[in-house]
Amino acid sequence: MSPQPPAANNTTKTSGPALYHNVQTYIKELEISEGQLSSVLKNVYENNQREEFMKRLDDRVKQYDVEIEKLCSKNYQDFVKTFNDLLSVREDTSILKNQLVENNEKIQALGKSLITKVDQLVLENRKQNNILLSVETLNRYMPVFNIYRQLKNQMKEKKNYYQALKLLEELENNYLPMVKNYRFAQSIHHSLPLIKHDIINETFSDLKDFLETLRVEAVICGKIANQQMAHKLKIDKKYYLMESELEKIEDDSDLKKLPFDVVDFSPLYKNLHMNQVLGHKANFSDYYRNQRKKQLQLAMNSNSNMEMNESKTERDLLDAYKLYLHNITGFFVIEDQILSSTEGLVDERYMDELFSKALPRLKSIIRKIMEECSNAKLMLKLKIVVVLFCLTIEEVQFPTIQLSDLLREIREKYYSMLLDKSSEKINLILTEDNYTCMEIDSQEAYNLLMEFFPLDSKETKGEHSDEFFRRLPYSGCVPKIFLEIKEFVNNCVKFSEGLNSSQTELDDMIRKPTNRLITERLSENIRQLINRVSLTQLVQIVVNTIYLEKSIDLLEKHLLSVIKANSSKQSGKLQGISVFKDLRSEAETQIYELLNRKIDQLIDLDSFNWNMTEAQGQASEYMKLLLNFLKSNLDSFSHLPSKLAQTACVSACRHVAQSLMSQMISPKVKSINYGAIEQLNLDLLQCETFAHSIRVDGLDNETILFCFADVRQIIDLAISKEWSIYLNDYGEANNKYNRVQLNNAQILLEKLRQGASRGKGILSRLDIGTKTPEKDDLKLIEAALKQIKNLINQTANF
Repeated sequence: MSPQPPAANNTTKTSGPALYHNVQTYIKELEISEGQLSSVLKNVYENNQREEFMKRLDDRVKQYDVEIEKLCSKNYQDFVKTFNDLLSVREDTSILKNQLVENNEKIQALGKSLITKVDQLVLENRKQNNILLSVETLNRYMPVFNIYRQLKNQMKEKKNYYQALKLLEELENNYLPMVKNYRFAQSIHHSLPLIKHDIINETFSDLKDFLETLRVEAVICGKIANQQMAHKLKIDKKYYLMESELEKIEDDSDLKKLPFDVVDFSPLYKNLHMNQVLGHKANFSDYYRNQRKKQLQLAMNSNSNMEMNESKTERDLLDAYKLYLHNITGFFVIEDQILSSTEGLVDERYMDELFSKALPRLKSIIRKIMEECSNAKLMLKLKIVVVLFCLTIEEVQFPTIQLSDLLREIREKYYSMLLDKSSEKINLILTEDNYTCMEIDSQEAYNLLMEFFPLDSKETKGEHSDEFFRRLPYSGCVPKIFLEIKEFVNNCVKFSEGLNSSQTELDDMIRKPTNRLITERLSENIRQLINRVSLTQLVQIVVNTIYLEKSIDLLEKHLLSVIKANSSKQSGKLQGISVFKDLRSEAETQIYELLNRKIDQLIDLDSFNWNMTEAQGQASEYMKLLLNFLKSNLDSFSHLPSKLAQTACVSACRHVAQSLMSQMISPKVKSINYGAIEQLNLDLLQCETFAHSIRVDGLDNETILFCFADVRQIIDLAISKEWSIYLNDYGEANNKYNRVQLNNAQILLEKLRQGASRGKGILSRLDIGTKTPEKDDLKLIEAALKQIKNLINQTANF
């Protein structure tokens, strides 16, 4: 270890042996170290051992000098001996040198002539070799000139640029690298870009011609594609052939080839290959795509022949429509073939972009045509053409979901047109019907009716067995409406042809518009009819609705048969049953209203003499007319449902009774004499006689008679003057006049009091065998009125 440095201003000297040991250590470090002198000197100076260190270092140097001197003296004798040997060969070396110089001069003199001859020989040999090499080189590179000459000739003739490109490719790849160091090769190499540029220009020119050919041949290609799809789906040829072609024999050879076989794609393939070789494939592809987009844009524009106007016939419109879709179909069939037969010219993204841009325009044109179309038959034909187009486009893997949505719009427009047309026909049928039972006088007519309308009915046969006669309960509009709805179903089915709909979708597709026809159009027509026909016609309408309701089952069977389904797979039921029930209910209500209205007209109580002193001795004339009217109409209800006939009879009788009651207590009538009460009694007796005589299935006469119970009791009460009995037994179950209301009794008494106060003396004549003074009658009325008022007040307080 190095000694610690001495403290400041307190230097102490190290003892002798230790000092010697430290200095020897420092010297050894210097001998074995590799230049680490600074650390040794630092320790020497820090330990204040400089003098001792220098002394020991000098001793060490002297020791090494002695050792070197001993080593040199040992090898000195060998050195001296070697040096003397070298001096001895010095003389021989000088002689040898002189001899070598002399021999060299002689050899140089002799070789000069030889060198001259050799140089001449080498020169001649080089010339010969150059000649041979030139000949060999020319022979070897002559194909370069031949190919270049052929290339120039091809470019000059402007015939076969594909062959020219092959020559250029062969020249550039195979031959020019071999002669790249020659000036003529550089000249040829510099001319090649110009040739390539000319070839590229010519390929674009050829592409333009090819694109023009595609524009023309797209229609033929689309027609063949649609033809093949139509044959697969067994669609009539009139939906893809022009009208002028229908009379010709169809060429079946088109069915055996691919649609795009009519197009020669070789110019496109060659030009694409040339541009790929020349490194311009991307530009070529971009140009092709841009031009095809423009062609598609032109093809998508509708022409004037597709506009609907009076000058265009249905054939002209169909031909223009088919030609338009042939062109679009052909365009995408060709593009699909190019996609599958080329690499890099077009791709899936480009195809999707084309179709996505074409689709909105196509939908807009088709939608416009369909909106302008007002002929259901023409729309059906146009729809088949559109379906054929969709199926053909799907064949080349283009999505037609949006077109399917458009077809649904077309279907709704078609159904709407059918609904309007059928609604007009049904309205005409309903308007022209006579609303009397159908009468058939021949077996043939009856069989024909049962064939088209096989509905069981309660028919009436002729009285004589040798005469054929049938009277059906329904009128002639029922089978006509049934046949019209049946025809509507058939027309709806026609639209579903070719849509590849499932059984459920087809069922729903036909059932919905049929339900709309029944629930909206037919029901509305019948409802309007109900509000404007007579009572007799209303009765027949009720019967008609019964059989129209029954015909729903026949329509259901027909619907299932035309869509080839069974009842277990159907998605719903036709909604006509509830509709006809509602219509029948409205008709019945209208019957009741008409009956009541007629009753109100015939009950002419406004002109009734309420102050007559005595009755006429028979029923009033208005009552006879009224009851005759009721009898004739209720008899016509015999073929109605029993419930309807019962309700109509009860409703009419109740309304007559209510009319009598309401007139009796009407505020317009200020006073009533007992003569008027007697006349009302005679009129009521006539009503009760009518109630006993009328015959309605399921309705007993007591029920009809009960309708007049209220007015019967109040008239009996007024005539019998049993006011005390009425008042004493009021509220009791066995009250003889339990159907007379207190208010009505009060009003009648007030009117009787007013009539008696006139001094007509009627009350005395009403009592058989007894003459009662007027003041006794007034007193009786006054007493009864007072008791009734008290009773009313008590009842109100309770």
